[in-house]
Amino acid sequence: MNLLKIIFKFELRMLLRQRLVLCLIAFFFLTGLYSIYDGYHITKKQLTAIDSLERNYDQKFNELAKNFKADTTTSAGKTSYAQAGIPSVIEYRNPLNAVHKPATLSSLSVGQRDILPYYEVITRKRNAVNAPNAEIANPEMLAAGNFDLAYVIIYLFPLLAIALSYNTWSKEKEQQTDRLLAVQGEHPKRIIVYKLGFRFTVVALLAWLLSAIGIISDSQLSSFNLTTSLLWFFTVTVYLAFWFSICLMLIKLGKSSAVNALYLLAAWCFFLLVLPALTNAFIRQKYPIPLKTDEAVALRENSEAIWAMPKQALIDTFYANHPKYNSLKSAADTSENSTVRFSAYYDLLGRKMTSVIIHYNQYPRKQNLISAKLSWINPATKTQYLLNSIAESGLTDYLSYQNQVNQFQKTWVDFMTDYIIHNKNLSLADLHHLPEFKMQPTPGKNTNILTDILGLLMISLSILFLSTKIKLPL
Repeated sequence: MNLLKIIFKFELRMLLRQRLVLCLIAFFFLTGLYSIYDGYHITKKQLTAIDSLERNYDQKFNELAKNFKADTTTSAGKTSYAQAGIPSVIEYRNPLNAVHKPATLSSLSVGQRDILPYYEVITRKRNAVNAPNAEIANPEMLAAGNFDLAYVIIYLFPLLAIALSYNTWSKEKEQQTDRLLAVQGEHPKRIIVYKLGFRFTVVALLAWLLSAIGIISDSQLSSFNLTTSLLWFFTVTVYLAFWFSICLMLIKLGKSSAVNALYLLAAWCFFLLVLPALTNAFIRQKYPIPLKTDEAVALRENSEAIWAMPKQALIDTFYANHPKYNSLKSAADTSENSTVRFSAYYDLLGRKMTSVIIHYNQYPRKQNLISAKLSWINPATKTQYLLNSIAESGLTDYLSYQNQVNQFQKTWVDFMTDYIIHNKNLSLADLHHLPEFKMQPTPGKNTNILTDILGLLMISLSILFLSTKIKLPL
């Protein structure tokens, strides 16, 4: 313990005397602050847009509610009162929005959820090729990346760890002080570990400080969650431990400072540039995503084919899919302006396009599944998955949102169709009890994240164990 205290005091004094290193630490700190600001700005912009949507919806909702009490002594009032409660009018004038709001810490880890549309307009007719259902990729944004705190920690902090650690032992050899340490027996190995431990503490404290600032900043946008914050700290700490275990392993090879720096930079390039590129290329080659234009063609062809169907055949299909409405069958169903015919059209079109969407979505789902499995071969990629999962901003969370939107779409269609088929209008009370979309959290998410963190920790401990088997050349 005395040796640890001595080493830490000595390293602290040496650190305070090295202006270049202090400037480097200050640079990373300022970079981290900017990344927090950038992520805050992105999330704030989303919340502003969502707030605008909600205020616009409330305004139009109040206008629709006023129609029930419109002044029928005027021409405009009569029109408004006559349209009050008509399902198609309500849906047209004030369609519902299924919003995917930013979760806690989403400003610290910007992911696919923030690149893709975070709200969708819900009506009986859902356009399968509109923006929210566009291909789950954004080449420009994906290529440029997002300059958030997660990016700084995953990509830049390993460089800081390398800059502080590459000459931990080689400097002793180059200054020929290694001979003095050699007479201490087993102390040189402990000294290296303690010196590296001090550097880990410096980098970890900087990462923790930036994370704390980011969490405080994010709490201004969304509610604070202690569990989510602790998972973030654990993930960041384990990831830094991985990189310092890499540093220890390569340092114990006993090479010169220049060679150590070269090896460590090569490791950085491998884990953060080469391996992700190879993995991505393999996934895209193994599970390519078809062109989105196929869905546009399917929508046009199905729309034309269904509308051209014999009226009776179309209506029979509707009653077959909705037997609860069989008692409402009448000869008027086949009339030109029959509400049943239009309901049958939208119902069958929705069913056919749902199958097309399901067929298309299987490809990004397969990509996501294999990406999650292959992420275990690269701790850097796994950490990105973990931070995105903690912030609920990854592709998995967006696919969950899409599934819930699809389920809610059916709820909305069933709700509105019931009024249309029965030729009823909504009352003012019905208007106040329209179905609402509420994003449900993924069950067991935190448990899965903690399990993955422990897996990442085991990788770091394994590398540390291997480094103990390397004999230090004295």
